[in-house]
Amino acid sequence: MHGRNWLVRRVERRLGTELGQLRYVASSRRIFWKALVACLIVGFVFGTIAEFVSPIRSTRQPGHFNDPAFFATASILTGLVLWSMTFLGSFRKLLVFDRGIVAKYSQASTQLVFPWNDIVPGTIKAVTTADGTDPDRRLVARRKVSLGAGGRNAVVFQARDTFWVFASNEDPAPLVTAIQGAMRDAGIPDAARAAAGALPAVVLTGQVALD
Repeated sequence: MHGRNWLVRRVERRLGTELGQLRYVASSRRIFWKALVACLIVGFVFGTIAEFVSPIRSTRQPGHFNDPAFFATASILTGLVLWSMTFLGSFRKLLVFDRGIVAKYSQASTQLVFPWNDIVPGTIKAVTTADGTDPDRRLVARRKVSLGAGGRNAVVFQARDTFWVFASNEDPAPLVTAIQGAMRDAGIPDAARAAAGALPAVVLTGQVALD
């Protein structure tokens, strides 16, 4: 199954008894390239500060900045380490099981489990934008939470009085189809409503109120 890495398999083992078999893995990825430049600048700032506050490495070499290659390498590595920390929010997955959806499962404290009974079938929608911008920015609700890293498409559903948005660059149809099939097989009332208006994806041209 595409996207079924070691972390997903760990969730399968932990939640398999409760949620059944894993049916589909939806992926969302967004690399923050613009942050790389900012992180490199911060790395050089830290490197410059370190040159002044750290002891001189050799008494035979007067002054600071006596090893430009070391200074540049250390500063760049510091910037890359800072940039790598943005990866924590750059890769997201949504897991569709027989009896529900799982999101933010990398840590037990952040894990979200949505049994089918918690989801309002008629609110499941696939949306996109004509200009390729993130549709999450155009969806307005009193309570809305993003589950994806971003993208030009999104799948929206309501659960626990909150609208949840999973945006990605993948085609939303397989995710919606997997949700529909799992809800239908689980005998969820009104599961047919999920298939009625979820596809094709609605093209957003302006702000849309979900409430």
